[in-house]
Amino acid sequence: MNNDPTRPDTKGDPMATRHLIRRVPAMLTLALAGGASGLFSLAALRAAGLNGTAPPNAAVIKGLIDQLTSNWEWLIITGLGLVLIVLAGLFMVGSRTAPDWLFKVVGGILMILVVIPTCLA
Repeated sequence: MNNDPTRPDTKGDPMATRHLIRRVPAMLTLALAGGASGLFSLAALRAAGLNGTAPPNAAVIKGLIDQLTSNWEWLIITGLGLVLIVLAGLFMVGSRTAPDWLFKVVGGILMILVVIPTCLA
């Protein structure tokens, strides 16, 4: 056996094999328990009434979600407009940090519109 921890043992360690054999049943038990817990959670959801079909008034909620997602451009433009109005007010009253905030806002807009889509493409 090699007692030097800096050099690996070329013959292999028979103790490591015994430890692995001892741990295999525990690993299999954990894997089976994880799979069974997934099945039990699905059974619990089905018992609660979630059977894969939409409830009777689901079309109303789907319409609301569709409308909100179609309005995201309006929401972003409105928020950006409010930020620029506040910055214009800061410029008018002579704030020293207004240019810093303006460059941060413009930099953030450029990151969102140019840099992030370029990295994702």
